[in-house]
Amino acid sequence: MGHIAGLHGLEARLSRDGRLTKRRILKEVGPLRFGEGHDTTFPYALALATGADYDWLMGSSGAAFTTTIDESGWDPLAATPRDAATLGRAARAAGVRLDPEPPPYDDEMRTLILDRAKEAIDGRLPPLVFGLGGAPEYGLIVGYDEEGPTFFARTFFDKGDEPRRAGWAEFESEARGGLIFLDKASPPDRPSALREGIDAALAAGDASDQALGSWSAALRDDARWSDAKHAGSAAFADHAMRQVLVDKRRAAARFLRAARGLLPNTPGADLLRAAESYGYAADAAAKGGVGEFDGSVAMRFIDPGHRRSWAKNLDLVRENDREAREALASARGGMR
Repeated sequence: MGHIAGLHGLEARLSRDGRLTKRRILKEVGPLRFGEGHDTTFPYALALATGADYDWLMGSSGAAFTTTIDESGWDPLAATPRDAATLGRAARAAGVRLDPEPPPYDDEMRTLILDRAKEAIDGRLPPLVFGLGGAPEYGLIVGYDEEGPTFFARTFFDKGDEPRRAGWAEFESEARGGLIFLDKASPPDRPSALREGIDAALAAGDASDQALGSWSAALRDDARWSDAKHAGSAAFADHAMRQVLVDKRRAAARFLRAARGLLPNTPGADLLRAAESYGYAADAAAKGGVGEFDGSVAMRFIDPGHRRSWAKNLDLVRENDREAREALASARGGMR
């Protein structure tokens, strides 16, 4: 196979049968990692695809202010947003429209999907992908090779630093390999996006408060974790949920501080008060322990004293969240 040219990640090559084929990988999109401060996967994938600011998308979508939990199954995936309303607000804040094209694809659709993916990647507006490799979280398609055809993807579950390869067989359904193309839309109206994010935060306030209360109560229920094997698997879920919670509240604080400049003095001062409270909430959550999950994290979770201590930290998160929402409500009352 002969190499013909290469420019900005684009290669043109001769295939084994003599055809000229293209391959391109967006090198600027690096590996995705949990625990590095961008743990809410849809806003981060969207930010990488569009060049929008992650904190801006987190706040404008409302994701930064919410807490969700799976009380019965203790599934950590419940902590990250995937509802249409949140995703739509994030897309508007990024200046794009979401255009899902869920698999499976027949031969005709494969041709169309490949052409559209190539156009998107060449235009540096790569499509998002959901559940590639099995885990129902978001990533990006960052490259293609016409000879396979093969796609190259970045997900939060990749091993190593290189993009994962994905053939047509891995695009199974909307939940396993579902593609979401991005169409450019009107530039975002930042004041409107700010209001949307605050409205979403206030609307979800009671549900988020109840989720934190349920989380705290579950940690204090020692009988629930009496089976060491069950408690060990739950330790991972709890740790992942905590990582997401810290990420959300830190993004909320940064978003509100940056948004201060969009408002006059009185509402702006309320935003700073809310930002301070969300910052305290993030600090309280981080005291439960963040970073890489390992055996020591599981052993701490099995200890009832550690769980009760973490439950107290969640109670502090609830208090600070309530103070933050009070300030947000006051700020919103002063907006037109």
